[in-house]
Amino acid sequence: MVAWCGLGLWTALAVYFKAPLSSWLSAALALTILLWYVTACRESVRLWKLPRATWPAKRLTVLALATTAAVAVGYFGFVRPDANQEWSPEQARMPIVTIEGDLVSVSNVRNVRNFTWRTATDFTPGFYDRVYDVSKLDSMYYVVVPMPAFDGVAHGFVSFGFADGQHVAVSVEGRRRRGQAYKLIPSLFRQYQLIYIVSDERDVVGLRGAIWKKPVYFYPARTTNERKRAIFLDMMRRAHELEEHPEFYNLLTNNCMNNIKAHLRRLGGRPLPHDLSVLLTGMSDRVAYDFGYLDTDLPFAAARQAFRIDRWMQHTPLDADFSQRLRAQVAKQVDEAKATGPAK
Repeated sequence: MVAWCGLGLWTALAVYFKAPLSSWLSAALALTILLWYVTACRESVRLWKLPRATWPAKRLTVLALATTAAVAVGYFGFVRPDANQEWSPEQARMPIVTIEGDLVSVSNVRNVRNFTWRTATDFTPGFYDRVYDVSKLDSMYYVVVPMPAFDGVAHGFVSFGFADGQHVAVSVEGRRRRGQAYKLIPSLFRQYQLIYIVSDERDVVGLRGAIWKKPVYFYPARTTNERKRAIFLDMMRRAHELEEHPEFYNLLTNNCMNNIKAHLRRLGGRPLPHDLSVLLTGMSDRVAYDFGYLDTDLPFAAARQAFRIDRWMQHTPLDADFSQRLRAQVAKQVDEAKATGPAK
């Protein structure tokens, strides 16, 4: 029964979001399919008991399944990502990456994002070219931004620091068309495309804490410099692949956490779990803590407070010195947490 209802719901939503029809026709067709499945529900239950039932006794079930099969063929076989669209300004440029030895260039048409945000809708677009020397990469941070309404879902991304003073954040996101809002249910039905945003920290980190005023946790990663560099290179290669071969974003199967896990798994080491604790990205910092990936000796509750930076960001300018002040503030909060003792 549950599987039957799920199949009908998936078919209806796939038609609603991806049918090449006007919005009201798509809605009408989706509702018709859903009612069809509801009507056929009682018949489908009887078929489990009467597998040799005649055609009139099983026609609704067969036609409903045929409809799902047809929708699935069209959905998976013919719906392809189209990169040539009018994108939201902050996601308009895919990073174009060139790797030559230890040097990673994100350039060509100014691809490193560096927006100046005043409010969520008032901003000055900015991009610049940058060359990163991987041999100088010496720090890595895992950033977690829970959704205010549901902590079980969060956006996670990675930030890197270099000995020459450069910092860069790499955020895996659902790429939206201009005027399109990000919503959870549509994200399951090929409404967004996958993009790796390569950005200045004052932009992508500051935006979430200072402008959107969401909780932001900035955790230092515990691993070797060699692994940090390997992760950065792997992320840059993936970013470049998406520029040439676009993919759909999916909240469950191709999201920020799925891609970060893929980068970690390609490097070997302790295997990551496949359970609900990783599927619910809001719990990913707890998983990383339990696996020893976070560079802290504090108890988890105390660490979570010590590495929370959004309150501080609301009272500091998002200027060129943001990354240096951010790290100094994190170090200060960690020292204060250690001085006060473990969280109760």
